[in-house]
Amino acid sequence: MTRYQAFRTAHVAGHVFWWVFIVAAMLDRGICWFGSVDDLVWDSYRPLTDVPRRYADYAPLDGFAQLGAISLIGFCLLVLSALAEAVAARRLAAGIITTAVPFVAALLIWYALPGGHRDFFLTPPAALLVILVAVAIREVWERKFAPAVART
Repeated sequence: MTRYQAFRTAHVAGHVFWWVFIVAAMLDRGICWFGSVDDLVWDSYRPLTDVPRRYADYAPLDGFAQLGAISLIGFCLLVLSALAEAVAARRLAAGIITTAVPFVAALLIWYALPGGHRDFFLTPPAALLVILVAVAIREVWERKFAPAVART
């Protein structure tokens, strides 16, 4: 595999994993890979009214329970493809930025969606704006400023 082919493969894979990460995080209502903050808080008293009373109270899983894992796997593969892209381009400074951009975007998405935290809450229009800024940061970097490898 030539250096150009490795770069293009990593570049295309990065785009695919970026959108897998974004869609899974939004459907999961945020980045809550290690549980929500509510799961980490210990309650000394849990009322018995939270326990289902009969079989009909249980809701079946509809496939959305795995979205947190899909989002985490998509993000990890996104970072690996950014690293591969940076190595194939052989430019250290641009490679560091290429690898850091997904983390910046994920931090903005974590801030916008309330799934992983409960300290603050953005209104839906403000959350939409923050998510669009995160997407724009990643897309503008990848399409305009990221290092490229010339086809030889």
